Amino acid sequence: MTGIFISYRERDSKAWALSLRDRLVEEFGEDRVFLDKDTLKAGKWKDQIERALGDCNIVLVVIGRGWLGAQDEEGHKRLMSDDDVHRREIALALARPEVTVIPVVVDGATMPKPDELPENIRDLIQQQSRSISDNAAHRKVDLDALSADIRRVGHFPPKPDSTPTPIVTVRKHSGKVIGALCLVVLIFAAASEGLDHDEKIGGIFFGGLALWLAWSGFKDIKAGLAKGKGLGMAALGLSGFVTLGMLGALTQPDAPSAPVVNNMAPQPMPMSPVVTQTQPAPQTQAAITPEAIVPVAKPQKAAKSQKATPIATLDAANFQGIWQDGHDLSIFYLIRQENDLVHLQEYNALGAMTFESTGRPVGNELKIDHPMLVANLAMSDGGQQMGGSVTQRATGMTKPMLLRKVDLNAIDPQIAALLRPLVE
Repeated sequence: MTGIFISYRERDSKAWALSLRDRLVEEFGEDRVFLDKDTLKAGKWKDQIERALGDCNIVLVVIGRGWLGAQDEEGHKRLMSDDDVHRREIALALARPEVTVIPVVVDGATMPKPDELPENIRDLIQQQSRSISDNAAHRKVDLDALSADIRRVGHFPPKPDSTPTPIVTVRKHSGKVIGALCLVVLIFAAASEGLDHDEKIGGIFFGGLALWLAWSGFKDIKAGLAKGKGLGMAALGLSGFVTLGMLGALTQPDAPSAPVVNNMAPQPMPMSPVVTQTQPAPQTQAAITPEAIVPVAKPQKAAKSQKATPIATLDAANFQGIWQDGHDLSIFYLIRQENDLVHLQEYNALGAMTFESTGRPVGNELKIDHPMLVANLAMSDGGQQMGGSVTQRATGMTKPMLLRKVDLNAIDPQIAALLRPLVE
């Protein structure tokens, strides 16, 4: 007769044995599954075990974490006692060549070593074992695999009006992996248009979320719950790359977003009766070429009927030349000086003019006045550096400003080639 006998240690794995019995009864029928405690009645237990084993050709030995170290009232290992019922069941099953013994490891336990077992059940180590996971989703896969083994080696007929349950059913790709890839695509699309500081923080958060989804989905793929191992590995790599890229971008300065000198804006000063012409920042940026340089319009002469207010000018310092922003080395300023008037143009890293205004030199000081900002700078004794502050009219915010004079012969030749036409 074909049947399944479940042998277990009550204090070690009773709950697991009962759950296993219910699963096997559903699969093979109640008359083919025997649990030792259900089988033993009044009378000699040894004879009853032998009769029950005689009706079964599959014996499942349930091994939990306390299976090997279980002790009796006197503190002796129960497995080493000749009177131990569980040991007797295993020994009788191993002694019958027509019986297949399958160790079932549960509750995170491991198979014992040969020298830890009595001699008459030492062959248990040689039997192919099966593990049942604590995880609900993985446990179903493990039980399906055990049922398939029992049906194959026990020569059980198929279930009536049903097809055998496959060991692993894989029907679709992991939704977690696909979600991770979607997040990566969104981060790349946002980064292509430039990110400010807050957006970089958000990119790090969503990159980390994509990495977690990719890792969780990859574990499901390895467990056989989904397909697409290559897609999972790609999601892991891309999400990790994006997260690291966002962390690196956070350490870089944000790109300038408004045509303001060094993104700072200055304090008001009295306007002189000089006509100031400004040129708006171009909508698209292009490399600096001689043709792209727009000459600064000279101030128109005041009408004869209009008298200009005299301006007290001291011996003004020479502000003319090309200056580099000391806080943002990608910004350069072209300053042209004509007597008591200074024309200033700002060029960004891509060579586009982003700001233009005029100022008044007073001794070694330069004051720049503009509807958006005012700046106050003082030249150093050597004439190679200007320092001061710039204040934004709208907010009143003041920030430091530092300019250093550029020696075209001492900088990168390619940059010098772009800047040289500005002063010729």
